[in-house]
Amino acid sequence: MNTLLRNLLGLPLIASASAAAADSSGTETFGDYLVHYSALSTQLLNAEMARQYAIERSPKRGLLNISVQQVAADKTTTAVAASITGEASNLTGQKTAITIHEIPDLYVSYIGLFDVVAPDTYTFTLTIKPEGSGQSFNLRFSKNFVAE
Repeated sequence: MNTLLRNLLGLPLIASASAAAADSSGTETFGDYLVHYSALSTQLLNAEMARQYAIERSPKRGLLNISVQQVAADKTTTAVAASITGEASNLTGQKTAITIHEIPDLYVSYIGLFDVVAPDTYTFTLTIKPEGSGQSFNLRFSKNFVAE
């Protein structure tokens, strides 16, 4: 879980939010890049952090969180900026474009907000182009949102 997500969730909710997001968070490797991603209901966010980042806490809103790291020859990683576009589609095929923007933080992190009608499963399709890379990467993952 990256720093922004830890900050947004706050310490009291980490355990419950981590369990809730377990099927929709992970890391994918694309050549020399690692992409960390997660999706969750904004209802799980710590109220203070949601206020700080101007995010509405609601079971009808979802949060997509992404960070990109470049892996050096010695296996150390460095956060890098990236251009990220994406959409979410539900089980009936309805698609919603997600506006993804950088969040000012110690690390380079990106979030996107989208509407959720639970219960439903959303599939996220992202195109990620790290700054300085001549190549884009496609990431696809799903998240089950449950009615609260």
